[in-house]
Amino acid sequence: MTGKTHQILGLSVGLTYYLVSTEPTYAPATFGAVLVFSYLAALLPDIDQPTGKLWHMLPFGHTLGKISDPFLEHRNITHSLLGVGLVGLGLHFLFKSFPPYWGIDTSVVFIASIIAYLSHLLADMFTNEGIPVFFPYHRFFGIPPKPFDGARIATGQWFENTIIFPAITILFLALILLNINLIKAILLKN
Repeated sequence: MTGKTHQILGLSVGLTYYLVSTEPTYAPATFGAVLVFSYLAALLPDIDQPTGKLWHMLPFGHTLGKISDPFLEHRNITHSLLGVGLVGLGLHFLFKSFPPYWGIDTSVVFIASIIAYLSHLLADMFTNEGIPVFFPYHRFFGIPPKPFDGARIATGQWFENTIIFPAITILFLALILLNINLIKAILLKN
């Protein structure tokens, strides 16, 4: 899948988790952190390619992406369960450093971020290439499995661009509209 599809999917699953798991109380910092970290976590697995969207968001990211390119192969450790564990460990220590006065429920943000990261892996399992779930074991797994792998999606082609991306975007907008009162309670102090 392309970066735009991963972005909207990560935002959708992160926000869904947050809205399902939270009480309708004033918590704008947590809400914002869920959106930011879901967005970033959904793009993080593609940090192993120099053209990944995340590189272009960082200062000197394009240069850093090119420097890291010889050392990272696309769809390797970052697209595996080992990568999920390493990212989870990194996020745990990052969120542990957040001071309490920021008002961020870091456990909720952590889970939303991991779900967004996993959404990237799941989406890439539906592509022609699949992912190496059990890296360093280099067998790529996909959905549907062989011999039905001909039904998988070609990254960046018509089906993703005209069906999947618009459908996820519509679901994201519906999620916001259907939960607008809950979102207002979270963002606006009474």
